[in-house]
Amino acid sequence: MDQTTNSSNTMWYTVGAVVVIALGFWYFYGSTAPTPGVQPTAVSQSANTTAAIANDLNAVPDVSAELTTDQAASAQTVSGF
Repeated sequence: MDQTTNSSNTMWYTVGAVVVIALGFWYFYGSTAPTPGVQPTAVSQSANTTAAIANDLNAVPDVSAELTTDQAASAQTVSGF
């Protein structure tokens, strides 16, 4: 192999590695950090108690009977094939 080609390939690999590292630093350090003290969540922190979470979970309707009905209808349709 020609010495010039080998040196040229090494140079391009080095330049490529430097570009990739520079892009990584730009992505990591160039992004804006959130302002301290500001919570990015939509839920207020006062509603983060066990009672509030239990109330939220109880507010979800129970649709298991509807799902059972849909399952039976689907099974009947499939058995007709």
